[in-house]
Amino acid sequence: MQLPSFAKPVRISRSQVMWKMAKAALDKDRPVLVQIVVTRRCNLACGYCYEYDKVSKPVPLAELKARVDALRKLKAVFVTLNGGEPLLHPHIAELVRYIADSGMVPMINTNGHVLKAPLIKRLNEAGLFGMQLSCDSLEDNEVTEKSMRRLRPKLELLREHARFMVRVNGVLGSGNPAEMEEVANIVVGFGFGFQCSLMRDSQGQALPLSEEALQAYLRIRAMKGRLPHVLHDNFQLPLARGESKNWKCRAGARHFEVDGAGLVHLCQPKTGSPAKALLDYSVEDIRAQFDCGKSCSARCPIAYAHLGSRLDGFRSQQSARA
Repeated sequence: MQLPSFAKPVRISRSQVMWKMAKAALDKDRPVLVQIVVTRRCNLACGYCYEYDKVSKPVPLAELKARVDALRKLKAVFVTLNGGEPLLHPHIAELVRYIADSGMVPMINTNGHVLKAPLIKRLNEAGLFGMQLSCDSLEDNEVTEKSMRRLRPKLELLREHARFMVRVNGVLGSGNPAEMEEVANIVVGFGFGFQCSLMRDSQGQALPLSEEALQAYLRIRAMKGRLPHVLHDNFQLPLARGESKNWKCRAGARHFEVDGAGLVHLCQPKTGSPAKALLDYSVEDIRAQFDCGKSCSARCPIAYAHLGSRLDGFRSQQSARA
């Protein structure tokens, strides 16, 4: 089936994004990064993931647009579409376009396995700013199906057709550390950014790396062109060594997650809090969460939590609740 083109393609420049971030830095009531679940359905079944199923229907487009409208009123900067596998949503490009037309910056987290050239081109036209893909190993194993063998043809398509930023994330600890190094080398060789995430326990806390994995991680960090400096993952260094990090998490304010039912959660590991409908979420809620410390922050490996909180390290915050 041929996908229809948008009448007028949208292009969001990096300078526009930097301007939006500069304005957000001056206004602490604005969310920086919001993740929206568009479907729980996924085409894979990775052993460490519990954010998917095989049967859920996609969230109706009208409901998703209403949530985007609510985020526009809150003046959010980035809106990331999540799953499950978000590219399985039949109206994903239209939703990307709606986010861009609303003045926000659309992003997608995906395993990338359903990507084809027509879809990439339609996402270009819709105004997609960035895509993060997942790859944990060279071949499928008992823990992950996010392998380079499956992803490599998709990276070739992206290199040829994508006009948006592309980054690949791998979970270190889900496979052989040497394989993760090779995955990183392949990704950087394509000209894309590569980020290493840490495995988490059942509470969402970072698991320390073995000595072998730690050395592989340090070598990956040293790779030229791995990540733009603004997206650096220095926060992971103490966590990888089994240590803690002292920082001010702004979950529920600068960043939060919206589930398939439209409820706001601090982040994926903290589903259930505050669990308030996005359509009712207000600046007062943002201010309360901004000022409230988070007791789970010391061993938190959630990259978007650290990225979303970077603007406000100098601002005060109350002690974390137990």
